[in-house]
Amino acid sequence: MMERFSRNKAFAMVLAAIFAISLLALLSNLTPNQSLFKGSTEEVSTLPMADDGPEEEDLVEISAKPLSADKWKPKSWGRLSEEIEKAISDNVRIDNKKKGQERILLTAVANQGMAEYTLNWIASLKKTGMDKKFLVFAIDEEMVETMKEHGYGKHVVMIPKQWFHENLSGEFQPWLSNGYTPITHSKSLVVERLLYTDVTVWFSDVDIVFTSPSIYDYLLMKLNSRKQTETLFSQETEQKIINSGFYIMRPTDTNKRILDASIYIQDSEAKKTPPVTQQRAMNRVLDDLNLNYQTSNIALLDLALFPHGRMYFDNNVPTKFGMTPMMVHANYRKGDNKKKDLQKFGLWYI
Repeated sequence: MMERFSRNKAFAMVLAAIFAISLLALLSNLTPNQSLFKGSTEEVSTLPMADDGPEEEDLVEISAKPLSADKWKPKSWGRLSEEIEKAISDNVRIDNKKKGQERILLTAVANQGMAEYTLNWIASLKKTGMDKKFLVFAIDEEMVETMKEHGYGKHVVMIPKQWFHENLSGEFQPWLSNGYTPITHSKSLVVERLLYTDVTVWFSDVDIVFTSPSIYDYLLMKLNSRKQTETLFSQETEQKIINSGFYIMRPTDTNKRILDASIYIQDSEAKKTPPVTQQRAMNRVLDDLNLNYQTSNIALLDLALFPHGRMYFDNNVPTKFGMTPMMVHANYRKGDNKKKDLQKFGLWYI
């Protein structure tokens, strides 16, 4: 009798052990990234995260207050010069939508000091099949001549002097130097004018390198995926600060007001130290808008697919995840370090 009881007890213990092991296996499959056993976290990925802290330029206090949406009115500018309108017409891309055509202009603003980066940007457009339609707005005559010398005369126009709010340097301006802020300001002035020509502006800084031939189709898909989307911004920090070096804006009143308000802020805070950059001004304007991901007119581009310099060069994102970015922005680099890192990572093509 005792022998049978011992056998039954042993059999029950075996069944209980099998049940416990099966239960643990089931739970581990349901939560693959979390171990149920203390001290077994070695297999869980511990890849370092990118520094998500804002830069000094993104923390500058702003006291200027632009007109509210209910008081703001569109500007009544006339037509652009014949030369500029022809250059736009020759370089716009046409997206044939169900409700008519959308004219999209890939554009950049540059001076002679950024000529080398501009030529590298254009080389990246060639590599990705984007070089047939683009337009560079030149700050100085030297930049116009450089573009023409390299065979890009149809892709450059001089910015009319009356568009500027102050005189600009034709030399390379390092990040956050005294001449850096006026250069960024000029980009807003150009984009604002273009929005009043019924053009969707696809803006890119020239220290950006296009890396995917699918970038245009992806952006169109993203732009048209929600009925209310009017703007796509690249990001500086995840879901917190936009990057003003790469974006798409449709010619809507909302976007015209964003540009107008950011220009007003930079003009009003022109003598502040540290200076108010175009990016800081834009983010300040966006702070007052509806940014709800379900209803906002503004959408954000994936930071991993559209990485800035710190994310790509310093943190190896997204390549460490086996992904290829759509473009790479070589910002967060001062002086020659910008070019050196582009060369180091095989993104310098000239």
